[in-house]
Amino acid sequence: MAFHKLRYEVADGVATVTLNRPERLNALDYALRDELLAALQQAAADPQVRALILTGAGRAFCAGADLHDVLVRGFDMDPRTREQEEVRGFNALTQALRALEKPVIAAVNGAAVGGGCCLALAADIRLASSEARFGMVFVRLGLSSADMGGTFLLPRLIGLAHASELLLTGEIIDAARAERLGLVNRVVAPEELLPQARQLAARLAAGPPIGLALTKRAINRALGLELAAHLDYEAYVQSACMLTADHREGVEAFLQKRAPQFRGG
Repeated sequence: MAFHKLRYEVADGVATVTLNRPERLNALDYALRDELLAALQQAAADPQVRALILTGAGRAFCAGADLHDVLVRGFDMDPRTREQEEVRGFNALTQALRALEKPVIAAVNGAAVGGGCCLALAADIRLASSEARFGMVFVRLGLSSADMGGTFLLPRLIGLAHASELLLTGEIIDAARAERLGLVNRVVAPEELLPQARQLAARLAAGPPIGLALTKRAINRALGLELAAHLDYEAYVQSACMLTADHREGVEAFLQKRAPQFRGG
């Protein structure tokens, strides 16, 4: 498949997928979402790919859903269509990352917020540049943080108390705090991020493919990973939030660069 909004490269058993909308901070529009799903499927089917690195071009990892292409456009959608397009369609990315029976390293080079943070959470290992930032910012847009598996994965990574704080406040934290909380495995200098990610990916690629695949499957099972069922519930919750006046106000306030006035409607 020809990719236009991401770069897909394979070398020495490692697929490197680079989200490539730097002018939009690698925000996920529908086209990039579909290309990323296709890239993950291509990596899954390719026996030459033994590990995968996910990163972003420019100064961001991924700024979440593209407000103009996805959220604003969704205001005029039929609710059922919106749930399928905006919620379940993006949830599929989390499912694909967790189901990929090859190790996935998120090399977080900059901002990873909203759905971008969820992409990082769904990876097996997270390396972060010292310039990275993380935030589950959905509540700032009048939405629920129950999106793309965030309420499932984050508590398992950093514990219920810290996860609840981040999920309920929408706070954006720096790489150092993310490392202290256990959200990322380690923080490195910006110029060392991809070299270290490639070094780790090469080590994983040299491992036994079946052994690694079954290890990842066992990790998911040990976590009680009923992710598909949880994503269904998140889709229900988020779709309900998308019908509220608070969500419309949150998006309009963000676009107008002002504080939102949420009224519970």
